[in-house]
Amino acid sequence: MNRALFLTMTLLLLPGCGLATLTGSTYASFEGKFIEQETNASSQEATKKNSAKAEAEQEPDASIAGVRSASDKDLMRNPYAHRYLNSILNKMLSAWGEDPEHPIYISITTDRSYTASASKDTIMISLGVLADAESEDEIAFIIAHELSHILLQHNETNEYFAKQKALVSKAANVAMVTASFQDVNTTKTATGLKVNYATSDKTAGTIGDIYKAGLTINRLSRDVLSSSMSRLDEDEADLLGIDLMTSAGYSPSAYSVVMQRMASSQTFNEQQLAAKKADFQSFVSFASDAGKNISGLNTESLLYMAANEASTRLLQSFAERHNSPKEREVDLAHYVKREYRKERKKPLDKKSLNKNLNSGKSKAITENYWYASEAFRAIEAGRLKDAEKLAKKAVRGQTKNHPYPRLAFYTVRLKQGNAQKALANLNLIKHWDYASIQTFNMAAQAYRSVGKPKQAKSVLDTGKKSLGVEMPFYPEYIKTYKAQENEKLAAQTFSACKEVSEQNIVEQCYQAAGVVRTEQDRKSSGGVLNFLDSMTNLVEL
Repeated sequence: MNRALFLTMTLLLLPGCGLATLTGSTYASFEGKFIEQETNASSQEATKKNSAKAEAEQEPDASIAGVRSASDKDLMRNPYAHRYLNSILNKMLSAWGEDPEHPIYISITTDRSYTASASKDTIMISLGVLADAESEDEIAFIIAHELSHILLQHNETNEYFAKQKALVSKAANVAMVTASFQDVNTTKTATGLKVNYATSDKTAGTIGDIYKAGLTINRLSRDVLSSSMSRLDEDEADLLGIDLMTSAGYSPSAYSVVMQRMASSQTFNEQQLAAKKADFQSFVSFASDAGKNISGLNTESLLYMAANEASTRLLQSFAERHNSPKEREVDLAHYVKREYRKERKKPLDKKSLNKNLNSGKSKAITENYWYASEAFRAIEAGRLKDAEKLAKKAVRGQTKNHPYPRLAFYTVRLKQGNAQKALANLNLIKHWDYASIQTFNMAAQAYRSVGKPKQAKSVLDTGKKSLGVEMPFYPEYIKTYKAQENEKLAAQTFSACKEVSEQNIVEQCYQAAGVVRTEQDRKSSGGVLNFLDSMTNLVEL
């Protein structure tokens, strides 16, 4: 392995990137309410925003521009919770007083962490937020904050598309990891976790360690990665969010509990990343030592997987350029005291939340998704008996045909060595529109592995249509076409794949097509270093 490349990757996996931050508090730069400043913006500011928007529209990434929000995450299908959240959103839109340029939607991700984010037209709220929230006002502030990002056009930048591109690329790598570990099983012993793999003693240890690193990649991709904005954008969204929720009749004091929960979640995430630092560094070492294919993965593929996790660290660092939750809480305390002395005394509305979100069918569905999440964690820890019990709970009642709960049960059965029962869980999925890139790829791999390439292609077609992007599915499409003995379509897809900029996906396409990639071709494309450079450009090192 190239020494310079190894050092580059190792440095990227180490924490401590120095990021430039702004000074001063945004709320102190003006008098009155922020919404008044925004709705009466000067022509100079309006021209500046329109210019930024026009710049973003000049060269949009065609493969990313139409991608579904949170395409790297499985979503929760809970019509009762969605109806409730949309009612809160509508109150915020009424408070804004103007019709948005396009419809705005709400999605619920299966992330356990307390987080929310926004794309150009969608507010994404995590399962963790719904589980922790104790008042409607708390939910209202989160929705108002994310809505503010959309109303203030914080996503109308090329930087936003670059981040989306990185997330889609990373999701494709997670799918590759999943495909490579189908024959690996874990059992819990008195001394820890034992990894079982049908291979020689010489490579079993390395494969086992890579497998555990792969599980870490999958979990961190769902629970740790955040896609926050810059500090100024976050400050503006905080202030406008307070104005909107207060105008809609909510208590502005809800910001305090939200910031406290965010601080707690951030601390947990940082601990998770720190605990896995050694795993990732070891992972790079395994990649450098792998001289031949390991369960279908060659050295170059392992390099891209490690590089991919470097991008996760970079994106995480990017998200930390704004004030910490504690600093934001202090700023908002001053702003609310200055502008909403009377309104801040209004009590938080816990009754409405409990009635609409924490009872009946809405609560039952949310609990089942939490069981599925717990099942995945039990699998990672090698507690298959516990995972099976949790997965059975996850597919009860209205979630029996949902992708995420069925994916949990599928994974349990697969690790138990029961391929037929595992596949039966995939056959029961009906609401594929809520699945992630990883889930679509995994399902296609499963069908293809048992000689059902027609079903595999059907799943991939659904994924392409649902997510609005084909690029991360290229490698599996090639394998599926070859399984159907359709060499013409396999060759056409391979040619299309070679033109994409995501070199980790190009590498997978070469493997899928059974074509050896020359060193000259890798150099002409920039190779792994080019991929790392593209990720590095997302942050200020």
